[in-house]
Amino acid sequence: MKIYTRTGDGGRTKLFGGVEVSKQDLRVDAYGTLDELNAVLGTVLALDRDDEFGIGALGTVQEDLFAIGCTIPGLAVGRVGELEAWIDGLEEELPPLDAFILPGGCLAGAQLHVARTVCRRAERAVASLLEDDPSLSIEVVPYINRLSDLLFTLARAVNHRAGRSETEWTPMRRVDRTDTSPTPADIEDS
Repeated sequence: MKIYTRTGDGGRTKLFGGVEVSKQDLRVDAYGTLDELNAVLGTVLALDRDDEFGIGALGTVQEDLFAIGCTIPGLAVGRVGELEAWIDGLEEELPPLDAFILPGGCLAGAQLHVARTVCRRAERAVASLLEDDPSLSIEVVPYINRLSDLLFTLARAVNHRAGRSETEWTPMRRVDRTDTSPTPADIEDS
């Protein structure tokens, strides 16, 4: 079997089950973004081959994303609660969060932040399907929402375990009170 079929050359594709749609269909966008998130998680796992940071369970999340991407909604009931339990366990080892933090840290932590942002985009893409399929709000949208929370918490935990401190976002950090040059806010107001 060849990898290419040429069936998509005209800007159309077939969904799981054989329904033909435009490649601009909202479902294709949602499936593609979930696939992208899955690939980013694969990179995170490759960065932690020996499970040094304890993130090997992301393999199960990859399976969830594949199931969702093949057959929205295709998620097993109860997975949201499992993500919440994972988040709660991680938060016990982390210092309290009292400021926004800038993405970064060790390579695996920084890549988890990338995964979080792709997850938020996937959430928006799936949420755009709610009007046509309200059942997505029962398990799929909450799952993806909680997954982004997990990825953020995992990024913090991985960086903490690697001994990398978090950089807090301090909006006034770079403001020199003696500098009278215009700020971006001044430019927007003009």
